[in-house]
Amino acid sequence: AKYFSFRSKDAQRLYVFLITLAFIVGILSYTYTPSIEIELGKPSPRTIKANKSIEFEDVEKTQEDIRRNVASVEDVYSYDPDILNGEEGTLYQIRYFFQLSRVVQKKEDKSFEEKIDYLVNLLGSQYPASIVSACLQLSVEEINFLMNKTQDIARQVMSEEIKPTEVDFAKSKAQSLADNDSEIKPEQKYIVKAVLQKTIQPTAVFDPQATEKAREEARLNTPPHMVVVTAGQTIISEGEIVGEDDILVLRKLGLLESGFKWDQFLYIFFISSAILLLFGFYIYKFEFKVYRNVKKLVIISMLLVLFTAIARLFTILSSIHLNFWNYLFPVMAASMLSTIIFDVPLGLLMTICLSVFSGIVANFDFNIILAYMTGGIFATYLVSNVSQRSQVMRAGFISSLILGFSFLTVNLIRGELAAITFYAVLGVINGIICAIITIGFLPFIESSFNIVTAMGLLELSHTDQPLLKELLLSAPGTYNHSLLVGHLAESCAKAIGADSLLVKVAALYHDLGKMKKPEYFYENQMGIENIHDRINPSLSRTIIANHIKDGIEIAIKNKIPKRVVEIISQHHGNSLITYFYKKQKDKEATKEPNGGLEALEGLFRYPSKKPQSKEAAILMLADSTEAAVRSIEKVTPKRIDQMVNDIVKGKIEDKQLDEADITLKEINIVKNTLIDGLISIYHSRISYPEQSLKVVSE
Repeated sequence: AKYFSFRSKDAQRLYVFLITLAFIVGILSYTYTPSIEIELGKPSPRTIKANKSIEFEDVEKTQEDIRRNVASVEDVYSYDPDILNGEEGTLYQIRYFFQLSRVVQKKEDKSFEEKIDYLVNLLGSQYPASIVSACLQLSVEEINFLMNKTQDIARQVMSEEIKPTEVDFAKSKAQSLADNDSEIKPEQKYIVKAVLQKTIQPTAVFDPQATEKAREEARLNTPPHMVVVTAGQTIISEGEIVGEDDILVLRKLGLLESGFKWDQFLYIFFISSAILLLFGFYIYKFEFKVYRNVKKLVIISMLLVLFTAIARLFTILSSIHLNFWNYLFPVMAASMLSTIIFDVPLGLLMTICLSVFSGIVANFDFNIILAYMTGGIFATYLVSNVSQRSQVMRAGFISSLILGFSFLTVNLIRGELAAITFYAVLGVINGIICAIITIGFLPFIESSFNIVTAMGLLELSHTDQPLLKELLLSAPGTYNHSLLVGHLAESCAKAIGADSLLVKVAALYHDLGKMKKPEYFYENQMGIENIHDRINPSLSRTIIANHIKDGIEIAIKNKIPKRVVEIISQHHGNSLITYFYKKQKDKEATKEPNGGLEALEGLFRYPSKKPQSKEAAILMLADSTEAAVRSIEKVTPKRIDQMVNDIVKGKIEDKQLDEADITLKEINIVKNTLIDGLISIYHSRISYPEQSLKVVSE
């Protein structure tokens, strides 16, 4: 049960993930369809225009086109030469007629009338008696001549495909050829024509396989019946009878959707789960500091949910015939916020996630995904090193141009020039709005979650901050000391790759607690009497040590970021307040030098944590060395070098840097940087008289 207790960090992370997933899936699955009161076959109560540009296939119309094209395919025939030249082809039938006539003509045992009847019967009564009679009266030479002429005409006519529907035309052509043949006697032409009339037949044979292939090609080559609707196009006018085509277009536009779609819900659930799991795995694997900080996980969750909800809200507005809202999703604002608050990789992941979610809410428009991903990636890159709000505006403007170009590109193939230009302009407007959202939203996140960003730190580093002005007025020596320590600490942080802006701000505010009793600190005494000479060392120790606690209280009251406050609280660690410890020890010289001295030493240490980070360690060394060098009577590079080496060595031996993630190599780099910086600052300073309170200013 403890693993599911809300007090468990692991349980809190799990709950953040599950709540985020639930919200994302719920938002993406939610659909809002305004009632347009449309019914098939009834007049439309209003004029309805397309809320977006779409292109889809009308399947029923495509099937109608296929059926029509298939029906228009003519039967395929192939030429059969055997019909003319075969054993029982046309040439054979012509030859059979004339040769049979010649054979019958030679029968001496039959009268002419009997020969006519006999030949008519042999020919199956295909030819009338008049034709048979005329042929029987011809000489052998005439019969052979007419046979050859008839075959020539048949060859001429039947050398090409003759479909069954074209037989009459072919016969007419054959008769015309016979009529126009001058070699045939006029009184014999009717015999040739009669034979051609009976023997001419179709030469084209129906080919079922070729016909089916032609029909299949017609089916496959029929293009889909595409319906193209542009945003703002009138779908149906008021009073017009609603037809099936109108219903289809309205349904494709999403204006008639109703009911819960399980398939769409499951798709969204699995896609969202996969994306969020990959996001979480990346944070666990490569951003472990973020993973350990539940507050930061909540910020990531909030950005994902909030900006996905805004995208869904805009799609609802788009469903009310204002399609341009889909081009105003503030994805780049989330990209810039994530980059500024965390880092570039998390900004890129936020961009990818929200781009995919935007495509889903925009009716699975993958062009939207591409455009927003492109703009978000550029925005992430452009704000990767910003430290001023004006730079965010500049980054937003440049990103807006990229986003506008992306919208222009993805709409080139599906819209009119005016609409494409309009979408490009919306992209530019979107980028500018995102920059404004980023600038306005960032302070809210910083204050609500006590998150420190580069821009917030930069604002705190300005010397016109009210708190720094107050420090200047009440403790001018401390103010000057803080400026010098800030300069030194910043240089050291840059030298080892630590957060230079963070340590600089921490240095500026590290001695806020001295404002309560500035006269008790050496740098603010300006030649006045040393108050500590008149009070007990233990009281002096309390006053000196309390400036840490007082500084923390002042910082928290003035909403200084938590990371800065942590460094302020650690800048002395649990170091020994050496001067007053020695002074008290001299007073108690008569006591036994064993456990009593150890207890005394414990009382004269700062009641604080040792530095826990590189930045806190740097501030400790910069603060200690600057205070120590300031007390040197005659400043020389050699003395500065010796003093810094002694201070750093003392901190290491006192184990003050053991808990900070800083290496000995980095400590050495910091030491050398401090020496160079202090020599640069104090090389021309007039040395002050040596004061016994030099350690008090630490």
